[in-house]
Amino acid sequence: MNTPPDPAVPTAADLARNRSQLLGVLGHRAAVRRRRQIAAGVAAAAVLLGGATASVLALGAPPAVLSEPVAQEPGRQPGPPGTVPPYDAYARIPESDIERLPGGVHDDILWDARNPYYGYDTLPVVARVHIDSIDGGRTFSPISGQYVFPETVGKMTVLEAYKGGLRPGTQANYSRLGGIVAFDEYWKSLNPQQQDKMLHMNGGKMPAHSKYVQEKFMDDIDIEAGKEYLVFLQPQSSKDGTHREYVITGLQFGLREVKGSGDGTLVLNNVTEEWESLGRVVRLP
Repeated sequence: MNTPPDPAVPTAADLARNRSQLLGVLGHRAAVRRRRQIAAGVAAAAVLLGGATASVLALGAPPAVLSEPVAQEPGRQPGPPGTVPPYDAYARIPESDIERLPGGVHDDILWDARNPYYGYDTLPVVARVHIDSIDGGRTFSPISGQYVFPETVGKMTVLEAYKGGLRPGTQANYSRLGGIVAFDEYWKSLNPQQQDKMLHMNGGKMPAHSKYVQEKFMDDIDIEAGKEYLVFLQPQSSKDGTHREYVITGLQFGLREVKGSGDGTLVLNNVTEEWESLGRVVRLP
């Protein structure tokens, strides 16, 4: 049972509102570098997706036991989507145990919404996928070997490939900015200066908090297990090659629900909330 917070004591949500100011110059630059890697060079565009709230900083050695929520590597050929019930780790967490932090704005991942083919022309892999699972959230990335802004990870099955050579029927790991993590893991994603600042603001004590924290960017959508999406992907792998995954980039612009088939395929515009033809965002043969 959660203890009601003292209204005079700053909560994790109160402190998160000031997170971007706690980063400092070094933390902000590190955040920019990581987000640009995730965005796969999506950097010269017109529409801002949000603000400087993520810190992607190395905080020393990784934990002695690093949980690996996504063990399945690309290449396995699963059964048709729908033959196995989708798994959603987030659905198993009681809502009362989740503190949803105020969404920040993102100042360096950009998307040119004036160009409907921006994602297709910019990202190396574009596909229609089925989200087989949401395996959980993480703040330590096996790709970078660093603590990162919370991410959601899971598995997806490729239904149709429009660019990049992924074979239909292939199951692959995915990751995406924004996620639900245990508060202890969220705390580890902060650099020492941020932690010290929060402790100082709270009289030397940890801020009042729930068991879990959700942090994502303003106006972004939540990925849902069991749904089909058009995704714009950036492949990446760890330095030792032991882990590979595809980053779903572009926030709400890079994850668009899809329905129908053939010439009747439609994709959801998350800004206008209207369905559009696939050919308006993917260069079809």
